[in-house]
Order: sequence, then C-alpha cells, then structure tokens
Amino acid sequence: MAESQSIKPLNVLVSTTCHLASTARLTMALSQAGASVSIIHPGSHPVSAVHAPVRHFRYSAVQPLVSLEGAIDRAKADLVIPCDERAVRDLHRLHAVTRNRGVRALIERSLGPERSFPIATTRHDLLMVARESGVLVPDSEPVTSLEELRALAADRPFPWVVKADGSWAGLGVRIVRSLAEAEEAYRAMDRSVAFSLALREALVERDYFWFRPWAAGQRPHISVQSFVEGRAANCAVACWRGEVLAGTAVEVVNAESATGPSTVVRVVDNPEMMEAARRVVANLGLSGMVGFDFMIEAATGRAFMIEMNPRNTPIVHVRLGPGHDLVEALLARAAGRVARERPPVTDRDMIVFFPHTWKHDPNSSYLHTGFHDVPWEEPALVRELVRPEMRERTWAMRTARQLWLKSRGLRRG
Repeated sequence: MAESQSIKPLNVLVSTTCHLASTARLTMALSQAGASVSIIHPGSHPVSAVHAPVRHFRYSAVQPLVSLEGAIDRAKADLVIPCDERAVRDLHRLHAVTRNRGVRALIERSLGPERSFPIATTRHDLLMVARESGVLVPDSEPVTSLEELRALAADRPFPWVVKADGSWAGLGVRIVRSLAEAEEAYRAMDRSVAFSLALREALVERDYFWFRPWAAGQRPHISVQSFVEGRAANCAVACWRGEVLAGTAVEVVNAESATGPSTVVRVVDNPEMMEAARRVVANLGLSGMVGFDFMIEAATGRAFMIEMNPRNTPIVHVRLGPGHDLVEALLARAAGRVARERPPVTDRDMIVFFPHTWKHDPNSSYLHTGFHDVPWEEPALVRELVRPEMRERTWAMRTARQLWLKSRGLRRG
C-alpha cells in the first residue's frame, strides 16, 4: 500500500493560448514520465492528435481567467506549466483576482513567489535583476517616447535591439543599425493592437486572444538593448523554489531568422550559462520550466544573457539523461520522490526540432547528421504537424500575414 501511494501520479495542467508543436510534445513527455496530464488550450490544437491519456479543457478568449480557474479545479491540479507568454500572464492575473487561496498557492507553487511575476515578464527589469545577481547582460534601457530614444542615441552606439514586452517567437524584436531604423521600430511597436490585426488573427490563425489587448487598448513596454555580436544560445532548466534541478544548454545552429526560434541546436557544456540561470532562479525563487536566451560574444566567448522565458521551451521535452531530464526532475521534486535515471533518447549532440527543419528545408543535411526529434509513437500527431500552418495554407493567408508583419514592424531580424 505504501509503495502504491508513493507512486501516485501528479496531476499536471498544461496551459497554452497558442498552437505550438512543443506544447504537444510536453504533454507526451509528462504522460510518459507518469504524470496525470490535463491541458487547457484553444480549439484546433495539435495536442488533440495525441493518443496518450490527456484530459482537455477549452481555453476561452472571452473569459480566459474563468476558464483557467475552472480547469485548475476540474483537473485537481498539483502543478501548472504554461507554454506561452499569454498563458504566463493569465496565471499572474488570476493570482491577483481570485479569492481562492488554493489557486493562489498553486500558481506560486508552479511559478514562484508573487514578487517574481512582474519581473519575469518585463525584459528590462529581468536584465537588471540578472545584473544584480552577477550575471553578464547587455546594457538595457526602457524607452517611453521618441525623445528618450533620440537622447539615448547620443550616448549609445548602434546597432541596438529594440524589444516590446509580451511578444514571442522573434516577433516584437528588431535589430536596428541607425536612429532612423530605431524610430521606425519604436513607432511600429508603440501602439495598441489594431482591430484589423485582431480580426485577421481570428480569421487566419483562429487565434481569438488578440481581441483582449485590442479592447483594453494595451500598449507594450519597450526597451533598447545593446547588440552583442556573436552566436545565439539558450538553456532550459527545471527548477523548484529557487533551486535548479536539471538543465540543458545548447547553441543555435539554425533558426527561422536572426531573432526567431531555433530549428537546429547543438547540446553544449557551458557552465557560464547554467550558472547565470542558477543565479536568476535563486534570486527570484522560481519554480517550473524556465528558458534563458544568450548571445555568445564572438570576440571573447563570454555568454551574455539577453532574455528569460518563464515557460516551457522546445528543448524541455528532449530527455538527455541524468541532470538533463527536465520533466522527470520537476515531477519528482513536486511529488516528493527521488528522480529516476531514465536513458537519453539520443547520444548525438545535434538536435533537429520537428517539424520546423523538415518543413523549411527537407534537403537539410541536419536531418541526416542530427537527432531528428520526431514523435513516431504518435503517428496522428506526426501527420498533424507536417500539415502547413494555418497562415501558410493559402496564398491569401501568406500574403495577409506578410503585409501585417510589415505594417506592425514585427519582422524577425
């Protein structure tokens, strides 16, 4: 009886407002590690093709906090893992408004203390905390007007990286090499969501969550970072109450664009990156899955931390052995048991994320030399992921998206 109680599965709720392949992969990994998995997501999500036992809840764009709190209750969640920035912010908002102390405690158990919430989702503030923790970061300044932007140009040489909070996948990030480019990027970012954008996302992407910031007239916080010349890298960690339990560091071999998500990575041993993650996690008392982005400076090889993602990232589900099995490490600590040593899925250092490289470059040599992370055990999911994304299924959709990206200044790179 005692043994059966000790292996009682942890109830994990995955939350997402997007349609990312990595979310479906995370649900698979959690289920394979013995968790009882539920997920709250909008309709038409790839995770619907997963045959592993997963309980589904509908994420309402009209009443997101009501649907989120309802899913937490019905799933009897012991842990919540968000998979995109909006899902993170919704958990923060729910924590602020709910009268249910159990829900508030669950959110802090899953993400970290309340004091960490505004820092985790604000790029400039996060870098300042990292710097205070002894982490190497580029110079960063918040900018609230064109006048401040122009004043900054008098003291700070170009190139810069202009960033808007609340964006992801390389959107809302612009590398600029002159004041004119910086002003163009600032004007494009410093405005609330247009109704035309919300409508386009609803019709083309089936993403209804953009109506919320449009209705609220939200404008993002904008910051300017000094540009670090070098190569992109990142690490993901599983952490619990300020302690890093497991982590994987990688350098980006190929990406969708200069500032976009990686499609091919090489697993590396980089103590500087992992130490930076440990210091920030400890300072903020973070729990859950957290990703950190870096630039490895070409001239010195030093790792500059440029961003933190307080959520699931694509490398999280890739099981790479003791110390690098993030899912098992987090579940074990949350359940109060000893982490099991599970064999790695590959001994190769090159990881090719599916379906990105297969879609964008089916003749890529990386598909033959690296570990191609295909979920063969879920053939229906494979079929779903190789379908063109919603925005790419017709010429009209592709054209509309490119025009929107150009008008909003949200080009990648």
